[in-house]
Amino acid sequence: MPLDRHAASGVPHIVQAALQLSAEQRAEVLAFADSLPQHERTKPAQMPISFDLYLASEGPGALVMRLLSNRNLHQTLVAKAVCDITEGRRYWAASSYAMVGAGRKELTPDLLGDLAPLLDVPADVLATLTGITPVGVPVPGLGEIVWAVRRLTRDQVVDVREFAEAMISRRAT
Repeated sequence: MPLDRHAASGVPHIVQAALQLSAEQRAEVLAFADSLPQHERTKPAQMPISFDLYLASEGPGALVMRLLSNRNLHQTLVAKAVCDITEGRRYWAASSYAMVGAGRKELTPDLLGDLAPLLDVPADVLATLTGITPVGVPVPGLGEIVWAVRRLTRDQVVDVREFAEAMISRRAT
């Protein structure tokens, strides 16, 4: 379960920065995130917004949205991250992702492929879990970074974002 649900708002910024990096640079961002200390919880654990909606639903969409929630990504943040992953080809409202999680909108192979880079779950495992084979281009290391930052505080997530953005700036010069 994510350490600090208030840190969630920083995750799409990390995704946006990481997408501009090479696989090797994403590995450096992951190493940096992994190097940060794990802080103790100061409040009882809370799942991200809408997790209860996905718990009440069954099916592959609910499963995938629960997996994303466990990575500190609620539907608004998923919408932002997927828009960046797809370079704007999938620009959905957050409510559309909520409908996927509630089983009122179909989880299609291409949608699962767009979500897969955030999950760090191999395509064959996702296919087994959901009964849907994801179609899309993997983004090596991105899901690992998303998983790693779920254990960080808001300030630490900002540090990871700034680390990734500094790599982009160094590359541009």
